[in-house]
Order: sequence, then C-alpha cells, then structure tokens
Amino acid sequence: MKNTGRLRIRPTPYGWILIFLLVWVPVAAVGSANNFLFIVSIMLFGLALVSHWLAKRNVKSVELSRRFPEEIFADTSFAIQYLLKSDLKPWGSAALEFLESTPLEATSGRVQFSHVAQDQVTVERGLFSIPSRGDKQITPGTLVSSFPFGLAQYSLKRGDTQSVLVFPRIHPVHDDIPFGLGESRKGSERQDPSGTIPYHFREYVSGDPYKHIDWKQTSKTGTFITKIFSEQGSREVVIRLSRQSSEQAISKAASLVVHFGSLGVPVALHGPGVATEAGTGKEFGRKLLIILARWGNSRDTVSPEHHSTGAVIRIDAMGNLSWQLPGEMDGPESKHIEYR
Repeated sequence: MKNTGRLRIRPTPYGWILIFLLVWVPVAAVGSANNFLFIVSIMLFGLALVSHWLAKRNVKSVELSRRFPEEIFADTSFAIQYLLKSDLKPWGSAALEFLESTPLEATSGRVQFSHVAQDQVTVERGLFSIPSRGDKQITPGTLVSSFPFGLAQYSLKRGDTQSVLVFPRIHPVHDDIPFGLGESRKGSERQDPSGTIPYHFREYVSGDPYKHIDWKQTSKTGTFITKIFSEQGSREVVIRLSRQSSEQAISKAASLVVHFGSLGVPVALHGPGVATEAGTGKEFGRKLLIILARWGNSRDTVSPEHHSTGAVIRIDAMGNLSWQLPGEMDGPESKHIEYR
C-alpha cells in the first residue's frame, strides 16, 4: 500500500560537496567574469535538478506491504515477506533499502531491493527478531534510496501499522524431563473384564518408579517389567506454572507445550486463573501458546490443583522443573510447588 507520508531529504557527503560548488562556482564566475565557470554552474544546477527529480520519483512511486508469519517466537529469527510494486515508467524503481523500527531487530542487516518492477509485484524477504513475548505494535518502516547519483538520501514511511502476537521463546527440553515422558511405548497388554486396557507392560527403563514394577511378570520373564497405565491417562501431561513466573519459567512452559505437541501427547496448562483440559493438535497447542504469550503476573485468582492420571510437570517461579509420574503421589521425584 502506498502511504502518503512526508518525503525527507538528507544530503550525503557528495551532496554537501555539490551544494558547496553550487554556491562557490557562481560567485567565482561573477567575480572573475569567467564564462566557463558560468557554464559549469549551469551544469551543476542541472545535475542537482535531474538528481532530485529522479530520486524523488524513484521512492514515491513504490507501493509496499508486509506479511508476517502466523507464528512468531521471542528472540528467534523469522522472515517478513515484502510485496512491492512501482508505477515508475518505463523500468520501475531501483536501489532501495527498507529500515524497520523497534520492536523489530534486523538479523541480516537492512533489507535491500535492487529493482522493483513496474506494475508487477516483486517479492523480497528480510530476517528479523523480536526480543520479548506479548502483543506488539509494528509501525511503518522507512524506505530509503540514494538513486541515481548518491547525492542525497530520500526517505519515506511505507507499510501499514500492524499488530502481531509474539509467543515465548522455545528451548529444547529433552534433557530437562525423564526420558520417554508422555510417550506411549506399548508392550504386552492386559485387559480387564470390561474389555478396556487399564495398563500396558514393557521392560523396565531407568527412571521408572520401583512401585510400578510388576513382580509377577518379572518372575515369569526373568527381567524387570514395568506397568504403564492406559494411554488415555498415562500419556496426558499437565504443565503447572507458579504465580510470579519469570520469563524463563514461561518460556520453559511454552517449550514443553511445543515438545509434547510434536509427539501428539495430550497437554493441559494449569496456573493462577488458568485450568485447561488436556488436548492435542496444532490449534490446541496454539491456544496454549497464546495464553502463555499474554501471561501476566498480576493474576489474583487461585486455581486448585486438578488430579491427573498422567504426568504432572511443575515449573517454579525461576523456571526449575519437577515432575510427578503417572500414578505417583508427591514423593522424592516430585517436589511440590505452590503456583497460587
């Protein structure tokens, strides 16, 4: 979209030299009655006028719009798509740069457009990041050009004001939680009289609670066998945030949402004033990320801790994790964290 902002002109070092000559040469020509200097002064004025006319049209003829990705994460590079079109005949506009303002931070320098075709959409991309989460207002950027002779920079505001939601930063969490937490890992099955499967059997994995070892199956097979409760319950993961959570804690919660979402594990989010049901899928994960992106520490509502048959991961105010595996009460592996 073509904006109607004010065109700003700032001479370059070469432009200041030209301005000096535009003053000095005519004065010298008058003082010395030198016709050659008169000719030179006329040529310099002509150069200045032609440069100004071309540079002004080069910038003002450009239409620019921006497209942001659907998901933006704090302190993580993402691409902005620029759609440009010029009505400058016959070849379009050339040698342009685009400068974004805060909160956008360029990760690849200025975005440069070497050529914008006439009456044809040109698509370019630039890499940027936003340092913090939350709702952000993106203001118009500045389109700059020194074309054609580099005598002055001509700049004009371009791009609409847009609002974007920035999700918390995502970190790998594989090393922060027990191996296989939330995964199905089916083995042999046991059916109860109603035909459902209350739990599965599999070989013992380091970190499994000893109380989940099935000694009858262990004696039959000669190796430790662990009971894994039914997939509907044992795979569910509840993420619990404390009150006055730091940015690190909120980032850790978002990282867990993304991690378990990629595994197809049902995830629920609990905290002050928040108690979602467990769910899966991209849209549900996005819903949880939106909650975390707008998370505020001014919540006064106290939410009770809901019982879960799955795993519970608690995140304290500083972002430290503790967990409670399926079927466990608070114990050595589960430090209780108040999140009220």
